[in-house]
Amino acid sequence: ERHKARRTYESIVEAMQDPALLEWEQGNTFKLRVFPLPAHADKRGDKILGLLDTSMTQAKDQHYIQEMVTKVPGKEMIKQVMDVHIKGTKYRRVEFLEPGDIKGMRILILSQNNMYTYLPAYRKVRRVANHVKDQGFMGTTFSQNDVSTVTYSGSYSGKFIKESDKIWTIEAGRKEGMKTPYARIEIDVVKTHHQPSELRYFNDKDVKIKTEVRSGYECKGKVCAPKTLKLTDHRRNNVWTAITWTTWEVDTGVSDSFFSLRKLQRGR
Repeated sequence: ERHKARRTYESIVEAMQDPALLEWEQGNTFKLRVFPLPAHADKRGDKILGLLDTSMTQAKDQHYIQEMVTKVPGKEMIKQVMDVHIKGTKYRRVEFLEPGDIKGMRILILSQNNMYTYLPAYRKVRRVANHVKDQGFMGTTFSQNDVSTVTYSGSYSGKFIKESDKIWTIEAGRKEGMKTPYARIEIDVVKTHHQPSELRYFNDKDVKIKTEVRSGYECKGKVCAPKTLKLTDHRRNNVWTAITWTTWEVDTGVSDSFFSLRKLQRGR
């Protein structure tokens, strides 16, 4: 019976449920195993975080035409149009198509610490300084860290919070020794396609500083993407930026060389 109970316990953990197991040792001594054990992570939360990472990296590459709108309270909306290429978990390249004063400006992201811009007026490539990677880029609410984060389980541990019929809610907490832009992120994960519907970002003082809503998911085979991403910055009087794609292509075969500094300066 003891071995049967232990096997049942392990199977429930694998099924992402919350078991407890009380075992008799000898005399009046008992051993209690309660799931989850770690203070900031658990097996169920980590498993959901892994499902999230897998779902978000199904495509070899993706191509978007996106409209980006930023709304500052009391001011007119700022609209920009971008041509975006993403490859794997490393490469991201953006070219601005509108408005005219920034047309031809290009951005290359190779990692959270490697971001470059091409300014057509100067015909030069400049590296973006690391000390500004937490700041909103070009007046938007999206920072370099926000756009370069593709997966979470490498830097965060998952903790299960709750679930409904359609949603798992987990907490991604910063792993010890890791440098992450947020101390923790609360993530609502859609059960059907394992992607976020809402993310709530907290700083080291446990203050919620940003909220991101991802909506209108469409899928091509196993690859799913939200039609719109809306990120609100609560530190800036709830300024928000919404990015909506008008064109989305999957697995176009774009080469690695497209994401080089040389191609960034020369264009296609």
